[in-house]
Amino acid sequence: VPLTVYGTGGQTRAFIHITDTARCIEIAINNPPKTGERVEIFNQVAETRRVRDVAKLVADQTGVEVNLLPNPRQEAAENELDVSNRKFCSLGLDPITLDAALFDEVTEVVQKYKHRCNPTKILPASFWNKKRAEECASLDPSSVKIKN
Repeated sequence: VPLTVYGTGGQTRAFIHITDTARCIEIAINNPPKTGERVEIFNQVAETRRVRDVAKLVADQTGVEVNLLPNPRQEAAENELDVSNRKFCSLGLDPITLDAALFDEVTEVVQKYKHRCNPTKILPASFWNKKRAEECASLDPSSVKIKN
């Protein structure tokens, strides 16, 4: 099954490993504000990356094709996501980032359970709204091929 990237893939997204999410909750619980202090908002994020960069990392690790399809969402083709995890890191978070070792782990799980996957259920078919669906109407769904 090809990997679908909508638009240019220039949208920046935040990533965090589930283990780090649990660690962030633990850190927050163990570091409450003192009486009378304001509550601080911390970002639960390990890193930010552009969608196309994550797709390239996946493709390089797995050999899967990357298909660029019209973006069903009405959003900027390129954006920056300005978030920081400095507060959590200063309290002990050592984030797990998207690297080859993490993808090796994910690939092992995929290989183990790929027989359970029904590729016809995961093909892209959503649009953000009616106007965007009309703009993408010329996309031929049969052009998306499933490799066995």
